[in-house]
Amino acid sequence: MGLREDPWGDDPTFDWDDNNRDEVWAHKVRDFEVEECIENEHVTIPHKKARSEPEKYGDRYVVRGVSDGGRKLVIIVQYLGANWVRPITAWDDRT
Repeated sequence: MGLREDPWGDDPTFDWDDNNRDEVWAHKVRDFEVEECIENEHVTIPHKKARSEPEKYGDRYVVRGVSDGGRKLVIIVQYLGANWVRPITAWDDRT
């Protein structure tokens, strides 16, 4: 079961640079697919290490969603505050 509301709200702003674009692309995922999954209906849960290592993972979340093209993804994001989200990595959801 996911969170009732995402910390970043319904209208996220995405923080992209070459580093996270390259990391996402290393898994053959495009930045627009990540954004679509987060903007479409999805499930968000705290990162599994958020409790044991809150100083490093307390602002990290796992998002499972589907792009407009039907691709199911798992996305790790960092919540930066307000409506800002920084995608860290993403890969195909094989579950």
